[in-house]
Amino acid sequence: MPKSLFAFIWQVSGRKQILLCSLTIIVSLLTTVPLELQRRIVDEAIHTGAVSYLFTLSGIYLGVLLLQGGLKYSLNVYRGWMVEDVARLLRQTIFDGTQKAGEPGAVKKGAVVSMVAAETEDLAGFVGDSISFPLLQAGTALSAIGYLIWVEPRIAIFAAALYMPQMLVVPLGQRRINRWGNIHARLLRRMGDTIVGSELDRKGQPKFQRRFKRLVDGAFRTRISIYRVKYFLTFFGNLLDALAPLIVLSVGGWLVIKGEVEVSTLVVFITGFQKVADPWDQLLTFYRTASNAAVKYHLIADALPADAIIKRPSSGRSVAGRSAD
Repeated sequence: MPKSLFAFIWQVSGRKQILLCSLTIIVSLLTTVPLELQRRIVDEAIHTGAVSYLFTLSGIYLGVLLLQGGLKYSLNVYRGWMVEDVARLLRQTIFDGTQKAGEPGAVKKGAVVSMVAAETEDLAGFVGDSISFPLLQAGTALSAIGYLIWVEPRIAIFAAALYMPQMLVVPLGQRRINRWGNIHARLLRRMGDTIVGSELDRKGQPKFQRRFKRLVDGAFRTRISIYRVKYFLTFFGNLLDALAPLIVLSVGGWLVIKGEVEVSTLVVFITGFQKVADPWDQLLTFYRTASNAAVKYHLIADALPADAIIKRPSSGRSVAGRSAD
């Protein structure tokens, strides 16, 4: 197994990631088109009473929405196929590792159950999102911010500054979540080992019951600790998201009263900052998911034999040492 998570991702899905990224870039570039069409519909079509121009712009708007939706659908279906392909590869690798039962470093049965049932699914899901998803969200947010700065930089800068505190708070909270997540995953594996041990040694069941209760209580405490930090970060992010429209209406309204901007500009900004807030929240979620996936990948890699090789179940063809599948 490769030493790092992203080396593993490139090994098993490099070429697929390139196609996903290409589709993602196209979707990101289309983000600002609806915003500009909204502004033109209000400023140029409605204000001038040009009905034919209004319906022309509306038709273009509909076409852009359909194109975006079709591209996103294709992106998601292809990503889902890639996720299941990687999950299949991982499960086969874990199974191969369990066959070396008599060798040092052989995988314990309880750990195998945990890896195949949950950890593999989570890790494979992250592989599908690892490059294209942050590229899409970052591209969407940056495109929207760039357009809003071009339209009216004063409102854009005030509202965008609200997101800066999250860049400090989220990494600090995520470090704690990662530590507790690592502990929780190890506790789940030990639960599996305890269940297997109790089945093999019926006479020692009271000992296994006490051990299992301690593990369950420990898993409960770690999850509660994770929830406290996780939902504080969610609360903090939602608060900042809610403040952005207030800044737009306050600063933008003041500029409208002074006659420096049009009302249509405020409409565009309220819509535009929703296109910033949503991908920004998704990026923060991705950061947390990436940290969790890295923890799970190292847990799986550490549990498998050092010479474990990733093979396709259908043909047994190894992909170890190759840059892409």
